[in-house]
Amino acid sequence: THETQTIIPSNSNLNKHYFDLLDYKERKGFGNLIVQSDVPKRILTHTEPKSLYRLVAEESVFKPQSFGDAARLQEAVTNILRKYMDAFYRSRRERWESSYLVYKALHESDPNLSFSYSDEVRDDDYAGRYMINVQQSESELISEIQKFINDFDQLCEEETEELPRIYFHRHLYHPLLKAHRDEIKTSPLGLNDSESQFVQDMKNFWASEKDTLLVGVEVFLLRNLERGKGIGFFEERGFYPDFILWIIADQQHIVFVEPHGMLHANAYRHDDKARLHERLPELEKEIGMRSNRQDVTLDSYIISATPYGDLHQRYDDGSWDIAKFADAHILFFEQNDYMKRIFEEQLA
Repeated sequence: THETQTIIPSNSNLNKHYFDLLDYKERKGFGNLIVQSDVPKRILTHTEPKSLYRLVAEESVFKPQSFGDAARLQEAVTNILRKYMDAFYRSRRERWESSYLVYKALHESDPNLSFSYSDEVRDDDYAGRYMINVQQSESELISEIQKFINDFDQLCEEETEELPRIYFHRHLYHPLLKAHRDEIKTSPLGLNDSESQFVQDMKNFWASEKDTLLVGVEVFLLRNLERGKGIGFFEERGFYPDFILWIIADQQHIVFVEPHGMLHANAYRHDDKARLHERLPELEKEIGMRSNRQDVTLDSYIISATPYGDLHQRYDDGSWDIAKFADAHILFFEQNDYMKRIFEEQLA
C-alpha cells in the first residue's frame, strides 16, 4: 500500500468534482450550505497545520497506468470530498444546535415518557402506554396481557415467559418490556439482551449499595427512545444513547449509557459514540452558562456486550488493555465492578 497527503487532479477533473459536490449537497438536503468552485482544490491541497484527509491505497491508484487505475483515483477523490462535506456540515450543524441547548425540568409530556404507538396516534388516552401487536391466534399471550392490565399493581413486579419484563422502581416508568419473539411487535421496542442486562445489573447494584455507597444519593433511570423522541447527539448520524441515568447528590450528574456489542466498532478516533464523553464537558459548561446552572454534570459510557477477550485484538490498533478501555469510558459487562466504577467516578 501507499499513503499520500496530497492529491491534485487536473482542472477539468476538479470542475467535475465541484459539480459532483453540488449534486451531492442537493441530494443530502444541505440547502443552507454554500460550495464555492475552488473548494475541491482547497480541501485536497490543504496541508497546514495538517491535511484534511488521509488516504491509504495501492500505488497504482496514485500513479495510474490505465483508464481503470484513473477511474479508481477519481472514485477515491469523490469519496474524500463527499466525506469531508458530510463531516463539515455535521460539525457546523452540531455547533449551531449546541449553542441553543438549555437544561429544563423533565415533564411527563416529554416524548420519552409520553410515547405512543405511532406518530398518527394523538389521543391522550394512548400517552405513555405500550402497544403490543399480536396475532389473534396468540390466545395464551392475549390472556396474559389482559390479566396484566386488570391486575397491574399485583403483576408488575413479576416476570412471565409469555410477557417478559423487568421491574426496577428507580426507572421513571415501569415495567420495561423485553424483546421476545420476532412475531410480537411492541412500541416502544422491547429491550434487547444487552439493554436488559444493563437494567438488571443496575437493579442489583442498587439493592446491594443503597445502604452503603448510595446512602443519601438519588438514582433515576430512563430508557431513551429513538430519533424524534429521545435525546440525541450527532443528528445526521442519529446517535441516541439507550439510557439516561441521573445520579443526584451534591450535584446532579446526567450520564448517557449505551450498552451494545462492539465487534464492528470503528477505531476510537473515528467513533463519535465512544468519544461522546470527550465532547460533553465542553457542552456541560456551555449549557450551564445559558441555563444559569453550575450544579449539573454530563458524561457518557459505552458498555460492551462483546467480551474483552474477543475485542481487544480487533479494536483500534490492537494494543488496548482493560485500563485503556476504561479511561475511554468503554466498560465491559464481564467486569463485575463496571457499575460501581460508573457511580464512583460520578460521585468522586
